[in-house]
Amino acid sequence: MRALILALLLLSPQGPGVPNNLPKDIPKNDPNGVWQSDTGTKFQMTLTGSDLKVQLVEGSNPVYLKYEMDLKNGDNPNIYTGSGYFIAKVKDKQCRFDTTWNIAVVQTEIIAGFMSHVWPDPDTCEVKDRADEFVQLKKVK
Repeated sequence: MRALILALLLLSPQGPGVPNNLPKDIPKNDPNGVWQSDTGTKFQMTLTGSDLKVQLVEGSNPVYLKYEMDLKNGDNPNIYTGSGYFIAKVKDKQCRFDTTWNIAVVQTEIIAGFMSHVWPDPDTCEVKDRADEFVQLKKVK
């Protein structure tokens, strides 16, 4: 629970992000592997240097057809921010939406952060509303 509160404070979309006065010897948690949201959606994460590539595990969500994120690591070794897109089924069509993530690997088995959530017009795929939504991912593999 303390880890989630820390993540919320560090990742608040309105906040300044990571403070500059953090200790330099923060242990790095490994983001590599398969992570699952509370809704069952699974994401494959692969870290190369300071770049974290996130992709949807095929078939893990009936609405999402594709999910591609490119995140970067900053001063804190466990925080990643970036953008990407996803393709979702909306009514009888496929719609593409841009999204942003701001996440922290708060423990070896938990990622917490904020992801863009969109509400599209089902007839046109036009985004009617967008908000940052808190999410928690648990490592499954």
